[in-house]
Amino acid sequence: MSLRPAIPLYQHRGSRIVTGPAVEPITADELRTHLRASATELPNAEASDLIEEARQYIEDTIGIAFINQSWRLTIDRWPGGKEAWWDGVREMSITELYNASNTQSLYLPRYPLVSVTSITTYDEASNSSSVTTANVFDVDTASLPGRLTLKRGQTWPVALRANNAIEIVYVAGYGTSGDDVPAPEKRAIKQLAAYFYSHRGDDCDPADAFAKSGASRIFNSYRTLRV
Repeated sequence: MSLRPAIPLYQHRGSRIVTGPAVEPITADELRTHLRASATELPNAEASDLIEEARQYIEDTIGIAFINQSWRLTIDRWPGGKEAWWDGVREMSITELYNASNTQSLYLPRYPLVSVTSITTYDEASNSSSVTTANVFDVDTASLPGRLTLKRGQTWPVALRANNAIEIVYVAGYGTSGDDVPAPEKRAIKQLAAYFYSHRGDDCDPADAFAKSGASRIFNSYRTLRV
């Protein structure tokens, strides 16, 4: 019997929100000030709907999270499998063993990453096992997007179920209030929400609104490119 790596599968199989943001990044009053509109022209309920729609569209398009929110990423397999298989013992330089190119990381889709709440794996019978994150992974909250990287000497936790063998619950966001969100990004939300308001009833396409409002230009430096 020969040993061979598992078939590499694209890791981002499913990403679902667990707990949404408790507040919006901007308030109804802030949107009205931006539009120079009165509470009669733009009531709170309508303003809140516009802000939520704009915020959610930007988050889904860019992959960002403004206010802290909890997400669950489900994947079939761990990434990687680039290391060679062999039987017995192989001698090599320690610098080769610890080469940075051999480091394995799993990127979490929503950013900025705050923390990893739990990691759960499943065997073929769907029995769950909890992974002690601190023992197995280094959690990188500085990178955008954040990532989990195996610690030296650790291996990927065993996950055997055919589908959704790994579940990772994590928190992403700038903080718990609108004051934690960078000012340019709050301005982008106001610009998109204002465009939605000004073009209501005009069969406004969100993608066109994102571009024409100027909000997309603000996020060019935040966009995560896929190759």
